[in-house]
Amino acid sequence: MIWKDLDSLEERCLLCRETKPRQDLDRLLWCDACVADAKARALSRSWYVGSAIALVLALWIWLYIQPSDMLIGGWIGTVVAALYVSARVAREVLYGVARFRGEAAHLEATPTDPAE
Repeated sequence: MIWKDLDSLEERCLLCRETKPRQDLDRLLWCDACVADAKARALSRSWYVGSAIALVLALWIWLYIQPSDMLIGGWIGTVVAALYVSARVAREVLYGVARFRGEAAHLEATPTDPAE
């Protein structure tokens, strides 16, 4: 077991390996820049997931439900709501998975074993 000096004022970010003040790192030892990059990556990917789910829902409504012209606004609202909600859920899931795995959002950054 490796003992770390608890009085140390600086620590390395586990993703970008830059030395930062300890108070600037979160509980998983990620710096603010790596957290922001992971959130941005999850945001961009979540819209693809949300769009795919909304497209499947729209096709299902169009082919199987076959709505009348009178209530088309309600069906469009349902598809838009499904797009928004599924993108939000996918964003949180993708961000959580990235945090759990310790994936680096930067291509040049490589996560390392915390036991080093």
